[in-house]
Amino acid sequence: MRATRTCLLLLFLLFLFTCTEAQSEFIIKSVKLFVHPAKEVERGTNLTLTCNAQVSHTGGRLPQYTYNFYKNFERKALHIQKMDAVEQVNFSIPNARAFDSGIYRCELVIEQQNLKSQTESVKVKGLQVPELIVDKQRVSEGESVSATCRAEEEKGSLQFSFKDGTNEVHRESSEIGHVQTILTFHSARIARLSCLYLINQLESNISNVVTVEVQELDIRPTITFQPSTEVIEGDTVQIFCRVDSKFQNSTFSLKLIKGKDLLKPDMKNSNYSKVVQATDTGEYECSATMNSVIKTDAQNLTVKELFSKPILTITPVGVFEGQPFTVTCKSSDFASERISRDQVKYSILMNGQSVTLGAFNGEYNATASTQTNGNYTCNAQANNILKQSQLQIFKAKMLVSKPIIEVVDKVVLDRPFKIHCRSEYGSFPINYTLIRNQKPLNQILSRHETDHAFFSAVISTKEEIQDYKCISQNSQNSPPLMSDALSAPVIVPVKKVSLVVLPGPDQVIEATDVYLICNAGIGTPPISFNWYRLGSNRTLMSKTVQANNSAHQLPKVSSKDSGTYYCEAYNNGIEHSQSDKVTFTVRMAHWKIGIIATVCLLLLTLSVVFLLKYRSKRGGVAHFGSRKKNLTNGAQIISLLEQATVTPAQF
Repeated sequence: MRATRTCLLLLFLLFLFTCTEAQSEFIIKSVKLFVHPAKEVERGTNLTLTCNAQVSHTGGRLPQYTYNFYKNFERKALHIQKMDAVEQVNFSIPNARAFDSGIYRCELVIEQQNLKSQTESVKVKGLQVPELIVDKQRVSEGESVSATCRAEEEKGSLQFSFKDGTNEVHRESSEIGHVQTILTFHSARIARLSCLYLINQLESNISNVVTVEVQELDIRPTITFQPSTEVIEGDTVQIFCRVDSKFQNSTFSLKLIKGKDLLKPDMKNSNYSKVVQATDTGEYECSATMNSVIKTDAQNLTVKELFSKPILTITPVGVFEGQPFTVTCKSSDFASERISRDQVKYSILMNGQSVTLGAFNGEYNATASTQTNGNYTCNAQANNILKQSQLQIFKAKMLVSKPIIEVVDKVVLDRPFKIHCRSEYGSFPINYTLIRNQKPLNQILSRHETDHAFFSAVISTKEEIQDYKCISQNSQNSPPLMSDALSAPVIVPVKKVSLVVLPGPDQVIEATDVYLICNAGIGTPPISFNWYRLGSNRTLMSKTVQANNSAHQLPKVSSKDSGTYYCEAYNNGIEHSQSDKVTFTVRMAHWKIGIIATVCLLLLTLSVVFLLKYRSKRGGVAHFGSRKKNLTNGAQIISLLEQATVTPAQF
């Protein structure tokens, strides 16, 4: 028992040693792809793609190698092969075909590592010539054959093309190497059928050519007219479509067609009858369809007019309200072998209502007014044939109203301005004439509402504005109408501007108010005034007033207000007119002058007293002559002081 346990323990330890054997470390150094026998081979060659890898490792147990082969950069592997640490694997392509052409590469995957080889382009030359087989080679029009195109030695998706001569008649893809289709023939001939296929943008040679004889289907329709193919309006015409009696029990259709119109879808057992008009002239076609084959027979039917389409005329052209006009309706031609001219009856309609009840001579007379405006047509009728003329719109023209004359913008003396002549109503064209003092100056023809009559004019005095009038006329049969005289405000440009200073320039005293009065000798209010001081870049004041003058106040002036001033004035005439420049100096106030004089006198008196006192102390009474001299000098000083004494008014 103890020996058994010892044996089991040894086996367990051996198992652990085996399981814990260190796994080899590795790196994929390179992967290369080789193509044998060559990269370009003929069809049917056995190709071998060899993927060769170099792997470095540390020894020990290596994981499984997985080789993937790819074609044309597809994500999904074309071939996968798993091996135990083998560094070369082959992928065989036996009996290669064009389908096997492409760009190949291989890849080695070991656990989380992978490396792809370079790409190699493989080209397999040559394609199998396809074979065409048909189930029958003689058919009638409208019948079909079964055609099969084979190229079963090729692999992959083949796109087959069937041709009838040089025209492709069918195209279809197949993965099984052949395609079968049904070909139908619609015309009698010898058909030459062939096929080919495409793969990898390569086109095969053309197959064998198979001829198919297509015999004509002898069903032939015929078309006849009764009583004739040349008739007159109002006649009843019957049209018959027939086929050979041997086809009566066959499946076919018979139709009557005129141009794009299917007149009758089933003509097998009936005919087509109609009372014809001139518009029924044309080619009629009998069409028989059998087994998708169409056979036709056609003839022309000529329908002569019983009478021509009536023509509506309105005279005279350009009728004004209040003038007479005439509407006439006539047919120029008629079939004299059937009817006379008098048998054609006419009726004239306005807005769908007859205006000639009981009269059939095709003439309507009326006086133009708003009630006669409308859409006019006329009908001509004979032998149950009715024809209508083309529609004409009649609208009586309206005589022009008395014109209105007005200015477009402002009127400024001696400047060009525009005059607008217009009428509130009247049919175009309207002729406008501008006159001055009854003399025509210019004419303008207004052809529509947006075509305005503008005239240019100039006046030099305000009274001349009333010299202008305009005349309007839109009918030679009516006299022209004259407007009232033109009336509009006239702007006289500002001129003769002057500046007045109050008080006068020589009487401006500080601390008083000065008024700069700007006056426009000529000009139409409102007038704008600007005041300026010479040497300053800014405007002192701007005013617009309904007068020819305005004042700017300089309150409580001082010496800094001394200077040169001027003003300018302008109105809607735009021109600015400037005054002359006026200069004034602000003088000192009178009371200041009196104070200064009093102070000066007081200072002078004090100076004299001080001088006399000073000298009296210095000389004493010792020298009589000197004293006398001093007294004389003192008397002179007192005299000077008396002369210097003035009142403030003297300043």
